[in-house]
Amino acid sequence: MPEEAPLLEVSGVDQSAFENWYASLPQQAGLVRIFDRKSCLSVHGEVAYALAKHLYRSTAQVSRSGVADNGLPGVTLSWALLPSTLRYLLIDPGEHSVEFYEGAGTNWSCTKRGSPSLLSDFEAELTRSGDLGEVPLLAALSLGQTEGLRTVGLAYVDPGARVLRTVEFTDDDHFNHLESALVQLGVRECAVVKDTASEAGQPGAQSLDLHRAMDVLARTGAAPAPRPRASFSARNLDQDLQRLLLPGTLEQHRHVLEGHHASAALAGVLAFGELLADGSGHGKYGLDRLDLGKFMRMDAAAQRALSVMRGRGDASDTFSLFGLLNRGKTAMGKRLLRTWLKQPLLDLDTLRMRHDVVEALVGDAELRQALQQMHLRGLPDLEMLSRKLERGKASLSDLCQLYRASSRLPLIEAVLRAHSGPHASTLMERFADPLALAHDADHLVRFEALLETAIDLDRIPDEYLIAASYDPGLQEVEVEKLNLEKKIQGLAEEAAQDLGLCLDKTIKLEWHKFANQRLRCLRITTKEEKSVRSKLRARYLELETRKDGLKFTNKALKAAAERLQALASEYDSRQSTLVAQVVSVAATFCQVWEQVRSVLAELDVLVAFADVAVTAPRPYVRPSLLPADGGRVELVGCRHPCVELQEGVDFIPNDCVMQRGESWFQIITGPNMGGKSTFIRQVGISVLLAQVGSWVPCTQASIAVRDAIFARVGAGDSQARGVSTFMAEMLESAAILKGATPASLVIIDELGRGTSTWDGMGLAWAISEHLMNGIGCPTLFATHFHELTALRGAGGVKNLHVGAAIDHTSGALTMLYQVEEGSCDKSFGIHVAEFARFPPAIVEAARKAAAAAASDKHQADSEVSASKRQKAGSDAALQAALLEFAELPLEGGAESGRAREALTSWQGRAAALLKELEV
Repeated sequence: MPEEAPLLEVSGVDQSAFENWYASLPQQAGLVRIFDRKSCLSVHGEVAYALAKHLYRSTAQVSRSGVADNGLPGVTLSWALLPSTLRYLLIDPGEHSVEFYEGAGTNWSCTKRGSPSLLSDFEAELTRSGDLGEVPLLAALSLGQTEGLRTVGLAYVDPGARVLRTVEFTDDDHFNHLESALVQLGVRECAVVKDTASEAGQPGAQSLDLHRAMDVLARTGAAPAPRPRASFSARNLDQDLQRLLLPGTLEQHRHVLEGHHASAALAGVLAFGELLADGSGHGKYGLDRLDLGKFMRMDAAAQRALSVMRGRGDASDTFSLFGLLNRGKTAMGKRLLRTWLKQPLLDLDTLRMRHDVVEALVGDAELRQALQQMHLRGLPDLEMLSRKLERGKASLSDLCQLYRASSRLPLIEAVLRAHSGPHASTLMERFADPLALAHDADHLVRFEALLETAIDLDRIPDEYLIAASYDPGLQEVEVEKLNLEKKIQGLAEEAAQDLGLCLDKTIKLEWHKFANQRLRCLRITTKEEKSVRSKLRARYLELETRKDGLKFTNKALKAAAERLQALASEYDSRQSTLVAQVVSVAATFCQVWEQVRSVLAELDVLVAFADVAVTAPRPYVRPSLLPADGGRVELVGCRHPCVELQEGVDFIPNDCVMQRGESWFQIITGPNMGGKSTFIRQVGISVLLAQVGSWVPCTQASIAVRDAIFARVGAGDSQARGVSTFMAEMLESAAILKGATPASLVIIDELGRGTSTWDGMGLAWAISEHLMNGIGCPTLFATHFHELTALRGAGGVKNLHVGAAIDHTSGALTMLYQVEEGSCDKSFGIHVAEFARFPPAIVEAARKAAAAAASDKHQADSEVSASKRQKAGSDAALQAALLEFAELPLEGGAESGRAREALTSWQGRAAALLKELEV
């Protein structure tokens, strides 16, 4: 049950003043302001209703001050709910920005700010509510025209890797390249020019481009972050980069800044992320060009069609590829898996290296289990810890987590070196050697020595303190503290003896808190106080009387306690200074920890791939990868990896062989629910998995690397975008036609069903012909337009159908889920309606209507056939007449008697033929 909202006690005057001040704040869509009320937190405005519904499953917790109908709505929440609230607002689903205010009355100041891509201010709270997920990228977008071409500048900063990247490219009118880039990067928030954003509704090419770009941001889940045009000015970009980049590297990368829009986007991202304000990052960033051709392209439609990431409506993690493969044991590995799924590779050498590692781990169960169950499990989030360390915000507890991680590295290295399979050298070069280099005497061994010297490891985990032996001054204070504590213990024993009581039984040594002090004192129960009251009043000082007894002290004990308090303050001050020094020294190892993080994250993901491959209902197989021009995609015994894991499913594998020149374009027909969509999706998923570095759910696989996967599957309308179902279908189809290359893979399901039958069939036919003959890419086309089975193309067309059997006695339809050669001329729609338990009367009416329509179509077809036969006869007669004319004896000229006679005879027969054609 959700907890009750805490009660906010504020006087009417203070609340009225607060409301007036709140009304003066600028309103910003998506902004949530959280106010620190000391005992609780409060959120105000219309957003309070949405937040109350999320936190309390009801809006009844929202209160309105003043007049019920027009008072300021507000909801309170406990401090315990702050982490989950921030996660909801900033991460999942992460559709808001947040400002955190401290103060009282009308004197409030914003102390923290956050958005889906700016989480550093709330990092501590967010990590308490679970894994942060992927480290968000800060991105910025600049649009314009260059020599009449639509030009896009896109820049981003990866705060974890400390790298800036930018690129300028021309795009089509639907910004398909921009969409692929945003999907690859996983951008959740993108800075755009504020003034042009406000003009998006005005006519003109630029406003139309901006409107389409905003639509792309919406499709990819990236929230637009409007910023002033001045933020995108590149006037001071060189000066800013000199401060941020590694010394001497700006001129090496000057070519990155050649494009005007690339520079503008980079300036925008620097301003958006306020990078110059963070002094800890100065001189530590790299700069490079964003290479859009390094990874397979996928737009948002393809990601949805292939269920790459978990959808909001998914009932199980295994409904998505991320959930299926997410078996890593570290936060870094989970984060890297998200990146890999959005950035499938094109480079064969890197892919084969990943497949080699997976093969080694599949074949060595002992190594795989040792890594999963012993060495990787429980490792801390090295990326987050190293970021805190670099910013100087790490605690001794954080350093101790890094210490424990460092101590595991030799163990991981040892189990990797123990492997003796055919890919042992790959494991050594890729993982064992880098870990050994990181943990040598010049790197993490020194880090461990620093912590062993500086931190009192014997007190962990009860408390994290600098060891007294680390600093002479701290040790002096520590010794004096210990002596004073012994003295106070002795004074307590003397007092107990004086009062005739037993220390730790009838009289106890405790703490007394008042003002900003915390002093040692004595306490006795109310019962004991009565028996020693006269002595207490004569020789002791009473401090506090409560239900549990009386606290008191004497002159000697008070003096010693005050001195202990002073020493404790001095000790804490020295501790803080020394902690800062130790963190500063430890921060010099951040680069080493970044390398370790990268190695362990990659190892964790590949171990997860191997685990998935061997624990699937049927084992996965290593794919054989071919160059992009290999002209073959062969998947034998292919399965859908997510569907086969669902409860009660006995998945039926199917083969898919696509060969350029023979079966490069495949048309799949058959009944609804027969498995057409599953079949084409599982092919796309297998290609994607192979290019991520995973094995594939087949018994044999040979795949020519694809530069893109395009999908037109199950489009729906978007009322927010003002787009109908058919328009969404056409937009996705247009993206395929403009973006696909001969090296792409296209999967299409039910194209052209959102309009009239013949319009839809005509579009499906034309699009199919263009994909076959204009582009020449491998395509899987599932359809109910049986006329398409007559298509022929240069790449080779193959007709397939999903099997189904009808019981001729009962009329029952049984799905076989087998993909077989040949076409199917029936859709079995009425049988599927029976599956859905339609009322029998409606089913019978549907049968009669379908039969009548079929009869009408048969009659129309007969008339058309007769017309065609008549036309064929006429065509033959015309052809014969022309041939006869060609053979007329006209050599002597048309004036000769023989020629005139022959020509007159031919003209008579031609006139009769023309009259017949008119009829």
